[in-house]
Amino acid sequence: MNEINRPLLDAHVVVERGDLLLDVALRVAPGETIALMGPNGAGKTSLLYSLFGWLPLRSGWILLDGQTLDAPGEDRSVPPHLRNLGMVFDDGLLFPHMTVGQNLAFGSDTKLVDPDLVELLELAPLVAKQIHHLSAGQRQRVALARTLLAKPKMVLLDEPLSSLDPSARGQARDLIKSAFDSQLSGALLVTHDPADAFTLADRVMVLENGKVSQFDSLTALSTQPSTPWIASLIGWNFFTGSARDSIVVLPDGIEIATSHSGLSGEMTVAINPGSVSLFLESPGGSPRNNWRCEVSNVQFVGQVARVTLSGVMQIHADITKAAAAELGLHQGLELWASVKATEVLVQGSSRPS
Repeated sequence: MNEINRPLLDAHVVVERGDLLLDVALRVAPGETIALMGPNGAGKTSLLYSLFGWLPLRSGWILLDGQTLDAPGEDRSVPPHLRNLGMVFDDGLLFPHMTVGQNLAFGSDTKLVDPDLVELLELAPLVAKQIHHLSAGQRQRVALARTLLAKPKMVLLDEPLSSLDPSARGQARDLIKSAFDSQLSGALLVTHDPADAFTLADRVMVLENGKVSQFDSLTALSTQPSTPWIASLIGWNFFTGSARDSIVVLPDGIEIATSHSGLSGEMTVAINPGSVSLFLESPGGSPRNNWRCEVSNVQFVGQVARVTLSGVMQIHADITKAAAAELGLHQGLELWASVKATEVLVQGSSRPS
């Protein structure tokens, strides 16, 4: 294989863990960070443990920078401490009897701590402190620095920001991103937070029931989610019904018009909440999908109002905070939800080309 085009990680992991059969093929390019997302029990941590050498492969292979780490029946498995992989856990797993500086020196094979990395992760004021005097965010930065100081070819991170409060997560993401950009050759990041994936990852792999359900950029996932779980993750509306030409009929009889023709069989449609318009009066014009709904909940995130509607159609709409104020939104308000047929994405085996 051409050295220039060789992936940093080339793996096909097949592992049995209880009732879960994990079967994942994965390639990570040099310098690339992949976020692993999926529901609980999907196999995300099991994948990390398999790569690290803590779970034996049933079949498949693991190659890191061209070196075979595991390939049942072909090569002897390389033990975890020789795989040149770093691992960062959600609780950091720092040595509590050591200072920050001592923890960092433990991670470096030369016992000399890289001052640039210490400065990058804002650890210089903390080197003399005991671990129990640190905040959760500070402990995670120390754990990441200790791992990077060992100069692994790749770092595996298992929910490294899960214990941080929202304000600390933002700062930690920025610092970790800077460290990734300057120090890291590749990473796999398990997270449940789309903001982590958006900030830190180049691509997102979604696992469901031990299989890859989608592997793409977060932007691609947000524009064309392939499963209901992914749609729910990013807040999309996802409906399944029976297709009839250009119409998808839901089990309760509600019809959703699409811009396609010749549809047949079971069909799934996805609607971006940002494509749902709200009106106090029945709208005219081009939209073919108009439903009389009732506001059941309104949540504000920055300048966006996420409106949850019920009644004839249960659907989410994202509108601006200013538009929400103009409509006078409140729980129980009746209004019209409208979606253009061209904004309805179609998925299904009988979709015409």
